[in-house]
Amino acid sequence: MTNAIHFEHERRFVPDLKDLPFDYQTFPMKSIRQGYLDDELKTRLRDEYDIEGNHICLQTRKTGSGISRQEDECEISRNEFDMRWKNTTCSLDKTRYYIPWEGALVELNIFHGDLEGYAQIEVEFPTHEDAVAFIPPSWFGKEVTDDSGHGNHHLAKYGLPSSARH
Repeated sequence: MTNAIHFEHERRFVPDLKDLPFDYQTFPMKSIRQGYLDDELKTRLRDEYDIEGNHICLQTRKTGSGISRQEDECEISRNEFDMRWKNTTCSLDKTRYYIPWEGALVELNIFHGDLEGYAQIEVEFPTHEDAVAFIPPSWFGKEVTDDSGHGNHHLAKYGLPSSARH
């Protein structure tokens, strides 16, 4: 991984897709397959394809919880990804739509497979203070930033938390 310490400042929400004030399918998107290694940092492997066919494989380790977490991410080769993917213990697939909204970039994740019907909004910010000050519109739905049951690792390993089941 890298020697630089990087922090991700992010808030997450669970929207009701009926409440969105736009057709999310008209925005740029990418397909994401991500899995997790069974190590102490829950190392994430991610395979991404965007609508133009651009492809990237990433390895990410995050520590901490809440709005601001330490993140160490690097691009890896397809060979490295394939070798490490064999050791994943859980995975998920989602489509991510990129939606500009009042100065923020909204990442709307639509999950597939066992998580079909579940959606989540993520918004990243340059600083912790910006993340805390952000006032989300009502269509963002319930905030789940501090609910580990809505984290991607938990969703991949255990499925939807009981609070998300209808």
